[in-house]
Amino acid sequence: MWDTGAAEEQLQPRVFTAAVVLLLVAVVLQVSVVARLGAPLGRPDLVLVLLATVALIEGPLLGALLGFTVGLVADLLSTHVIGQTALVLCLVGYLAGLVMNAAERSIAVPLAAVGAAAALGTLGNAAATAILGDAALTGPQALVRALAAGLYALLVTPFLFPLATAASRRLHRDRRRL
Repeated sequence: MWDTGAAEEQLQPRVFTAAVVLLLVAVVLQVSVVARLGAPLGRPDLVLVLLATVALIEGPLLGALLGFTVGLVADLLSTHVIGQTALVLCLVGYLAGLVMNAAERSIAVPLAAVGAAAALGTLGNAAATAILGDAALTGPQALVRALAAGLYALLVTPFLFPLATAASRRLHRDRRRL
């Protein structure tokens, strides 16, 4: 029905486990460290940036599963409706993974994709809270936060994407040796 461009894509338990651990550490860092930063325009969203980066490298299947898993854990750690963050992160992970093939051929694609994923994830969270009647932000505030999240993602991606790509290659290479 929908072609993801990766017919041979398979979920590899080792890669999934490593990515879940990485993203769970990011959730803890987001709540305990990043939430206390006094960054202008709002706080960067470390979880969205890492999720989009991993999805760009590994594809839409892993991106969606990671987004749902980590989103559900984040929902359990928060006071809002369970499933809200899981839905948004699942969609962000899937959509970021769809441009996986283009990200391998261009330097600009990972920057644009991770920046857009951070901005859209922030807007998605604001929209979900508004739909569920728990809106903490007005429309203009949500737009400012989304633009700030996209900008912060653009600043971090040039450093994060090569490290994540190297880690992914190493995980896949170690699997082939076995």
